[in-house]
Amino acid sequence: MTLVEQLDHLRAAAPGCGLVAFGDLNTRLVLRTSARAPWPQERLDELCAQAARCFASADTGAVADHFGGARQTEAVLLEPDSLRLFLRAPQDESDLLCVVCDSVGDYERVAPLARDMVQRL
Repeated sequence: MTLVEQLDHLRAAAPGCGLVAFGDLNTRLVLRTSARAPWPQERLDELCAQAARCFASADTGAVADHFGGARQTEAVLLEPDSLRLFLRAPQDESDLLCVVCDSVGDYERVAPLARDMVQRL
């Protein structure tokens, strides 16, 4: 199964999953997407930048200390109209999976599948 097919499969797991994207945290670019409706490139790039900021915050200070210095591989960002899940691959921390859902129920359906997928990136 190709990367795009995997992204499509993940997005189809929940009716309120509007976007699944694969990106690079180092360059802050989204490389592949599966979307219910088109996202302009600048919105995709901002999504990747949000993920980079979340992980940068988690990797420093009290958050990192709280988790014994372990680098976090998952972050959730709540927006007024969506829930965003960011996962970085443990094997290559620049690989990023972004999932945008309409509701917590959609997140609960998609999150375990996203965690499994990021392990295989």
